[in-house]
Amino acid sequence: MSESGSEQSRADKKRFVLTPWEYNRNAQRVFRQRRKEHLKHLEATQKEQSSVQSEEIEKLRQEVRDLSQENESLRKAYGSQASSPGPTTSSPGDVTMPPFLPYGHSTSYLGSPTGSSPFIPGQTAANLVVVVPNNISEIRRSLHALFAPLLEIPVMANPQNHLATLAALAPTLPLQLKPTELQLRTPHHAYIDMIPSPMLRDRLITIGPANSNTFMTQVCTIACDIEDTGQMTVWGEDWLNEFSWEFSADVLERWGGWLLTQEWGQRANFWRRQRGAPILAAWDA
Repeated sequence: MSESGSEQSRADKKRFVLTPWEYNRNAQRVFRQRRKEHLKHLEATQKEQSSVQSEEIEKLRQEVRDLSQENESLRKAYGSQASSPGPTTSSPGDVTMPPFLPYGHSTSYLGSPTGSSPFIPGQTAANLVVVVPNNISEIRRSLHALFAPLLEIPVMANPQNHLATLAALAPTLPLQLKPTELQLRTPHHAYIDMIPSPMLRDRLITIGPANSNTFMTQVCTIACDIEDTGQMTVWGEDWLNEFSWEFSADVLERWGGWLLTQEWGQRANFWRRQRGAPILAAWDA
């Protein structure tokens, strides 16, 4: 190869060798381009997620508006008596309460939870009370949310941790769920704390863990996630008011007298009268 040819080859190779400064500049250019593409992809993904969330939020808002309209229609149709009868108790603001008549139709009156034909003897249009069974699962979710610190395994497994946690939780609880003195000094199952009846909680602690655990796991669907076969019915919206609870005839037969006192039988008969069910004679004192 001639001398001029060799010089031309060396010159061509030199043009393809980058200096460190040129290499860094090219690397930075590539990095900026990739970063720009990544940010663009991330922005598009966020916009898509935001759009989906907005649709879900709007759907929920529409459902709330529909329920509010149905609520207003029912109140206009039946007046201020369209609520749970008997003593009322203010519900805590931090507990999610079900909307008015969420589990029945606008033409449903006080009916049995099994769906049999409703009947109210002696009622007239002027004093008709519209009330349906509350949703036990929704009540249970609200209670479990309130008592979440108690349901941690290290707390439930240690009686002292349980009692200390219950005492710390007490100021945040509504009146019907505030622990009694017996609760705060006697080890017991944490699920007893979720029953909105101070007297019933104390009686469950008093009868001992074997009997109280049986009652909780067989009867108390309001607190325990067990099969609901009609052991207890909660009428109306105010589930913190124990007057609105109705224990079944089977429950009262087994637990009445030594655990469930006379008041529970009288309440059951009150609700049975409202829907025309046979009265429990043993409790009709």
